[in-house]
Amino acid sequence: MLLASPPQEHRMSLSHWKSLFVVPLLLCFACSPEVVPVEAETPDAEASQSSALIVGPAGSLLTARYQHTATLLPDGKVLVVGGGTPTETASTELYDPVTTTSIYGPPLSAARRSHTATPLQDGSVLIVAGIGPGGILSSVERYQPSTNTWTAAAPLPRVSYGHSATLLTDGRVLVVGGVGGVGGGTAAHVYTPATNTWVATGSLPSAMGFQAAVRLSDGRVLLSGGGATTSLAQLWTPSTGTWTVVAPMNAARSDHTLHLLSSGKVLAVGSVQMSEQYDPATHLWTNTSNTAVTHFSAPSVQRPNGSIVLAGGSYNNTTVELYSPATGTWSTVGSLTQARKSHPTVALPSGRVLFLGGTASSTSGSMVPVASIEAFDLNSTCTPTTCAAQGKNCGTISNGCGGTLSCGTCGSGQTCNNNVCGTAAPVSCTHDVCTSGTALSRSCSACANTVCNRDPFCCNTAWDSLCVSAANTHCVVAQPGCVVQ
Repeated sequence: MLLASPPQEHRMSLSHWKSLFVVPLLLCFACSPEVVPVEAETPDAEASQSSALIVGPAGSLLTARYQHTATLLPDGKVLVVGGGTPTETASTELYDPVTTTSIYGPPLSAARRSHTATPLQDGSVLIVAGIGPGGILSSVERYQPSTNTWTAAAPLPRVSYGHSATLLTDGRVLVVGGVGGVGGGTAAHVYTPATNTWVATGSLPSAMGFQAAVRLSDGRVLLSGGGATTSLAQLWTPSTGTWTVVAPMNAARSDHTLHLLSSGKVLAVGSVQMSEQYDPATHLWTNTSNTAVTHFSAPSVQRPNGSIVLAGGSYNNTTVELYSPATGTWSTVGSLTQARKSHPTVALPSGRVLFLGGTASSTSGSMVPVASIEAFDLNSTCTPTTCAAQGKNCGTISNGCGGTLSCGTCGSGQTCNNNVCGTAAPVSCTHDVCTSGTALSRSCSACANTVCNRDPFCCNTAWDSLCVSAANTHCVVAQPGCVVQ
């Protein structure tokens, strides 16, 4: 049974969780060769991007969070796990892209952020290590969608965060590098789901953390980067369990993404504007093309047709970009409504791409967890939801395709609370939404409901300065600026 309410969360000082946030930013390129053309791959069916392009709201998480994971499940829902709120949380959510709504799932046994989530061949999801309230973790948990339950798995033989976890062709998982534990960034272990066991494999020749990893067409695993001065690339061979240092990338990268292309080559994206390709046959990297802006801490994702989407990545960057393997070029295809970074990105079978949560910047410059979800859609097949399907009969809601639905008004003697008409007497806010104080009721105003959907703290514990900032940011239509209600 799905949980009806989230576990109680507590905030910590923003300065503290900001100090834990490990995001090495790359400010310069290594010397790189001249850009050369890329051979054409499977032609895109998206030569025209105009009329059907949508970048817009797609609902909201129930808990604002960052450094969480989001994994597409076999039934089409998205499993959102853990993260910082800013304190580490054990809460999970199941987001439905069709209805653009989220419900709480069963909680983890251990709160965590900066963990990895790997979908296994049986449809379950493996969560490995991360950072908990008491420090770095080794615990591992496994989610089974068919029963909506978590079970404890054998712990990783060391504590770790900032590692990579890659599903192998035989169903095992390779967990490599990261921060913490004996061996630190050189440790490598393989997990076998069938036996729930870990086995050490060859140690990395050079330590890595916050690197990118991808499985090649032949089953080998490529790792690259991991720091502002790290362009290192290393290759693991499953048959021998050994590592080989290959030619470094042309630019140092961290918090970037590696994508396997249909040609068998690998594209490195993010952290710097230039993207580059690795050729497993020659072990060489070749620069391809630049993104319009630099995307830090913004995981890119590959759509079913092979194109790649990248968005946000800094507090002043809302740019959404699309990479075409056929031309080897990037194009700007829209803008996020909410600048964000450290947001999981999920590609749906329909070609839609979701950007879930992350962090934004408050008016004072502090990091603020984000609950909003946005979607990129280059298809004309997005089917808007309806007020009736959502059980709503008043006010306005998102239609799930970037638009807004008007669900009507309530009859005499009824009030609209959370888009549902009722006979309960309206609840008055105990103080203005632009004044800090005690927690507010969601139903006391549309603005309070909006803010608390993004940050439940504001309606559960206290209405602090972050809630006031959120009211100014998210209630600009219903309540422009700070005004008395």
